[in-house]
Amino acid sequence: MALSDSFSKLWSDSRFRTRLQAVIIDEAHCVDEWGKDDFRKQYRQLSFLRNYTGQSIPFVACTATCSTPTFNVLWETLAFGNRPFWGIDVGCDRPNLFFDVRPIQ
Repeated sequence: MALSDSFSKLWSDSRFRTRLQAVIIDEAHCVDEWGKDDFRKQYRQLSFLRNYTGQSIPFVACTATCSTPTFNVLWETLAFGNRPFWGIDVGCDRPNLFFDVRPIQ
């Protein structure tokens, strides 16, 4: 969607670009998983948005399931390059979540 013709017009609009504060990609692990084949190959082209936004607009990639190989794909695909980058790993230990199997009565 972000690479469609209608969005290209929006990204090219200087009024839009002056108001743009950030580009946020949720479920960013899908860039790797879905972008591998023809299913959502446009995901692998998201770095093209950098041409529209310039260097000053931050890109944020959010995911709860990012392996090291997926991280490397995101780094390349989203063109983080030498820009400032912060990775926050809060782990996956959630003691308040558990499985409880009980017999049906």
